[in-house]
Amino acid sequence: MEKQKILIVDDTPANVKLLVNALLPRYELIVANEGESALRLAREENPDLVLLDIMMPGMDGYAVCRNLKEREETRAIPVIFLTAMSSATDEMTGFQIGAVDYITKPFSVAIVLSRVATHLALRSAYVQLERQYAALCETELLRKDVESIVRHDMKSPIDGIIGCSTLLLRNEALPRTELRKFIQMIQDSARRLREMVNLSLNLVKMEQGRYQSTLQSVDFLPILHRVLADQQTMIEANNTPTFILINDQPEQGGESFSVMCDETLCYTMMANLIRNALEASAEGQLVRIFLQDRGAEVGVAVHNHGAVPEEIRSRFFDKYVTCGKKGGTGLGTYSARLMAEAQKGRIELQSSEREGTTVTVILAKGEELEGLFDRR
Repeated sequence: MEKQKILIVDDTPANVKLLVNALLPRYELIVANEGESALRLAREENPDLVLLDIMMPGMDGYAVCRNLKEREETRAIPVIFLTAMSSATDEMTGFQIGAVDYITKPFSVAIVLSRVATHLALRSAYVQLERQYAALCETELLRKDVESIVRHDMKSPIDGIIGCSTLLLRNEALPRTELRKFIQMIQDSARRLREMVNLSLNLVKMEQGRYQSTLQSVDFLPILHRVLADQQTMIEANNTPTFILINDQPEQGGESFSVMCDETLCYTMMANLIRNALEASAEGQLVRIFLQDRGAEVGVAVHNHGAVPEEIRSRFFDKYVTCGKKGGTGLGTYSARLMAEAQKGRIELQSSEREGTTVTVILAKGEELEGLFDRR
């Protein structure tokens, strides 16, 4: 167990020697014989307690204590005055400027050891309470973040439900096969909403680095088709053509593209990235999705013509980073990064005024599926 650290400040060698002999077996000690060096050591060494003489040449103990209490980094260090100044006024002054105890000289070693042990125990308890409070604050902030992420991620399947139900209301005389198709899409979107509610518990684990992903070989194309179907209302409203390309060739139908991933995480991750690309596109601009075979890895890239502001490009996937997006929380791309990393992958950004913006998720390649890259 690491020893607690005590700073002894006294200009009398005999006093220092007595204290060192008494305290050294139990504690790590630092010694200063005047005020300026005491302040420097307190800042550099961050002791757990200071034993401080008052009557010293130059800066006296009162001035040292005041200085310690005025600085953020040393304010919480307990100070015990150890001095020959024994009047009630002297003792009152010591407590008023922030000391926790006052021992008069000549002192009893037993009393010094007892007082030091008591105040170090109180200091340890205080530090532990601070840590627990910080952990509670972090947990509460994390809970709010996860709620914001889940609300953000639910937009895509909700849009799918609204879009499909709107089409059904507009076309009451749809053929039975079309009717079944739209009902199935509504059911799929509702199922994804339920999965996202369950996913919210795992987002907490992702933030804390405790999430254990279960990956399997999945055909990525149906995931993208579901995302685009859910975003169809926005695509049509903005007149934003959206295309999928496999190894730089337009999707023809009948292909497969295998990826080692978690299907629910991938749907939510891609819904975030595609929605962002659509929102960043002017009317009529093209959004392209590239599926790229990279040997042992695959890349899934979403490109739009808008540019990410230069000042946030290096922080694009950090929490709360957003720019120019009304109602933006800065959690969509952050959660996409968490999900990519939870699947043992990574996420990258390339953006410029000339080339537009490409966000690429790199994941492990799955086992080859029947018909991989087979065009009919």
